[in-house]
Order: sequence, then C-alpha cells, then structure tokens
Amino acid sequence: MAPLTRSMKKKAANSKSRIMQSLPKELLVEVLAKVASNSFNDLYSAKLSCKDFNKMAEEDYIFQCVDMSKFPLVSWRFDDKFSKFLKRCKKCGNAEALYRQGLRDLFRGKRVQHGIMCLKKAASKGHVEATYVYGAILVCFGGESKQEGLELLYSLNHYKPKGFSVRECRERVKGLVRNMWADRKVVGKIVQARHETAIAKTCSDCGNRQEVFTVERGWDPLDHENFSSCNTCRWHQEVNIFRDILNDSCTPLY
Repeated sequence: MAPLTRSMKKKAANSKSRIMQSLPKELLVEVLAKVASNSFNDLYSAKLSCKDFNKMAEEDYIFQCVDMSKFPLVSWRFDDKFSKFLKRCKKCGNAEALYRQGLRDLFRGKRVQHGIMCLKKAASKGHVEATYVYGAILVCFGGESKQEGLELLYSLNHYKPKGFSVRECRERVKGLVRNMWADRKVVGKIVQARHETAIAKTCSDCGNRQEVFTVERGWDPLDHENFSSCNTCRWHQEVNIFRDILNDSCTPLY
C-alpha cells in the first residue's frame, strides 16, 4: 500500500475536523471527560489526536474529572507547568486533587485547617478515601464531631455492593500517608484525642466496650467485615487501625 502524501493527510485531517465540528460540543466534552477520568495518559493522547480535542481539554469539567492516581503524592520534580495543572484541578473541584492536597496540608502540619477543609470537600464529592480519612479524624476528636464522623464512615457501606472493600481503601490510604512522613505533633494530637474519647467507652448499639474488642475469639482485627457483627464496633476498630497507620507514618526521631 502506497504511503499517504501530504495532500492526502491534509484532506483526511480536514475531514476529521468537519466530523468533530458537526457533533454537539457538550457530547465531545463528555466523551473527553470520560477518557480523562480513566487515564491521564489517554487524555494526553486524545489532545494530540486532533485540534478540537486539544481545545476542549481546557474546559473546567475536564480538569474536574481527570484521573490523578498515577501521580505521586509528594515529589521534588514538579515543574511550573505541572504545578499549574494541579492548581487548576483543585480550583475546578477535582476530588482526588482536593484529597491529596488535604493529606499534604494536614499531615505536614503547615496548613492543618486548610487540609481538613480540603478533605471535607473531597468527601462531599463522594471520594471514598477522603471520606474514610475525614470520618476517622472526626471520630478521633469525639464530641459533637464524633457522630458526624461515624455517619460518614457508615456511608461507605453503600459502596460495598459496587465492589468497595474497606481493607483495600485502607491500604490505599496507608500507601499515600506512609510515603509523606507525617508531622509528629499533628499525629500526636489525633492519637491522643482518640485515646481520650475511646477509652472505657461502651458501644451504644451492642454494649461492648470500645477498645476492648473480642480479638481473643480468634477474629482478625484487620478483617473489617468479620471483626464484629456490630456495624458501630467495626468502624470504631477501623478508626483504631487508622490511628496506628498515622503512628507508623511519622517522621523518624534522630
């Protein structure tokens, strides 16, 4: 088969452009957003494939949906272009970007309140790991926030029919948090608050003592689903596991 000449390539490109222009803009943006939510690399390839996609990739909705799971939480190699990309994602309400910013700000101890707000925003958008972290922190601090935190954690049960696993969610959180060396003062406050709110308390649903669970029966404390038949006890134990994850992620003492 003879190679395409320059004129043939130009004709083919013009034909593709006419087809793209004949389609509703909203449809093309939705298609591109779906591509972006599956893979940033696929989005990049789509941008290179035609001028129309390259132009539409600048829509706010694309930045709101783009997948960021392959990007490191902390990196020393972020150039100015990538920093602008991250800021645009956060500004457009990208849940993963808000979640990651929340982790960095909170556990590095530089902008604690801003970090908590970012986690709250990400959780409100249905981000499961943000819901897990934000809910667990609220439970740790007890008081009026405790019930709010429990309700957030309970809401994760709704994702189980869709294949959601608490253990897998926990491992994803652990993978990010342990790679950033959390500030000891911030973690210490959370851990101490959890100790003060959980010790010698009794579960309002089943009457078991929180912090004194039935591990002696041979149940795996890390097995969320089978740890207890009580939903409240299961999530309180999960908060304890989260506390231990934070302890393990602290900056080392020299």
